[in-house]
Amino acid sequence: MELSNREKAAAIQNSIETETLGQIGLINPKSYKQHNINVADGFDAIMALHDLMPMEKVYTNVVRAFQDGDIGFVHVDYYLFEPTVAFDIHRFENGVSVEHWDNLQTNPKKVNKSGRTMTDGKTKAIDHHLTDANKELASSFVSEVLVGKKFNEASKYFDGDILIQHNPDMGDGVSEFFSVLKQWENNGKAQVYTAVHKVLGEGNFVLVLSEGYVRKTHSAFYDLYRIENNKIIEHWDVIEEIPSLENQKNTNGKF
Repeated sequence: MELSNREKAAAIQNSIETETLGQIGLINPKSYKQHNINVADGFDAIMALHDLMPMEKVYTNVVRAFQDGDIGFVHVDYYLFEPTVAFDIHRFENGVSVEHWDNLQTNPKKVNKSGRTMTDGKTKAIDHHLTDANKELASSFVSEVLVGKKFNEASKYFDGDILIQHNPDMGDGVSEFFSVLKQWENNGKAQVYTAVHKVLGEGNFVLVLSEGYVRKTHSAFYDLYRIENNKIIEHWDVIEEIPSLENQKNTNGKF
């Protein structure tokens, strides 16, 4: 039986640890479009990157795996060159990955003020019949509240103050989330969303890819939301700096 796209995406990322990427045949060796702008296009560039990794330390732990049409996307706890949390996205054609996006952040290896890590919590998608509605809800929240700064509209996306938070610099609660954002802004360290680029989902999990700034540094935001009864209930994120154009190793763009 052929693997699902979620299983293929997980297998690709797991093959980093087992050093079997060249054997599993899940990446198109002739055409592989790369949106990690620190890496060149093509399969050979990925293999060259793997050759640089300290393999005695490398591990991959795919915590969550989802699919949305021809896309498989995974939430991964890694050691690559350092402890890292990432989202990896693969687009498949004819059974193999032909395009890849990701976002990576150093894993602080500590719990936040509510005792949560960047990757713990629920992992399995349910409510598959609500995928489209949940994608619309999460997309609308980011577009209206975070990009549009209509913070007075935020309450309709949550069940009171309930928000299970995995950002390492925040604790649980909707009020905590907006309080920390305001504190960062007041301290000149604002986290600003400027555009939504892609929305992927399976069941009650939705991943929103956005662009903006952290401390005035151009950044990419990958926000994963778990939705329950048409309300956002849990949040994970990975934030990565976007290098300047002259330092990018491909011309495909981050998104």
